[in-house]
Amino acid sequence: MKSVFRSSGLILLSSLLLLACATTRQTRSAEPAGFLRDYSTLRAGEGEEAQLVYVSSDARWSDYDAVMIDSVTLWRSEGASELPAQESQQLTDFFYQALHDQLSKRFRVVDRPGPRVLRIRAALTEAKGARVVGNAITSIVPQARLVSTLAGAATDIQVFVGRASAEVDITDSVTGDRLAAAVDQRSGTKAVRGGIAKWSDVELASEFWAERIATRLTELGVRGR
Repeated sequence: MKSVFRSSGLILLSSLLLLACATTRQTRSAEPAGFLRDYSTLRAGEGEEAQLVYVSSDARWSDYDAVMIDSVTLWRSEGASELPAQESQQLTDFFYQALHDQLSKRFRVVDRPGPRVLRIRAALTEAKGARVVGNAITSIVPQARLVSTLAGAATDIQVFVGRASAEVDITDSVTGDRLAAAVDQRSGTKAVRGGIAKWSDVELASEFWAERIATRLTELGVRGR
């Protein structure tokens, strides 16, 4: 996810998903998967913005000084090949961990809603018509560093291999008002086919989105540590 901008305050998710240097690149399009529910306020991104983006022009970013990170969910299309539960878990855990690592460097990370707290919801998604996968395929080890990466996944499934899509929603944790949102898809700079590098593009995309979110929140004026 890329996050933001332009003048005034339209800067968060618009650029949250900038081009990653020689690791992953933005694809031509990303279709809404249903995670954000309401896409009516999102516009097509321009230049290096997210492919679909919204940033509230009324948001007072400097009023916030902490973030709350929801468990990451995995959304997949109806009829898509089954992804083993262990690998689904690794994908969501990895994205959650990347978000936690990047955001905790700059902001207080809290575990409940409250005044001055931003709520960040994120999902790894697939194409149009997606649904939440299985029973609670969500990140389950908040704030715990993963002991291994996704590179060890054994299944030769093409979903997510070589590309990754994501949707991000940032709201006021008390009122629920949407402050920013984005939809984006990234792919690897070269094809990935099995072996040790199988999930590397998903890892790189997740790390990229996490870093951009943290950076753009800082640029918007969210108060750091």
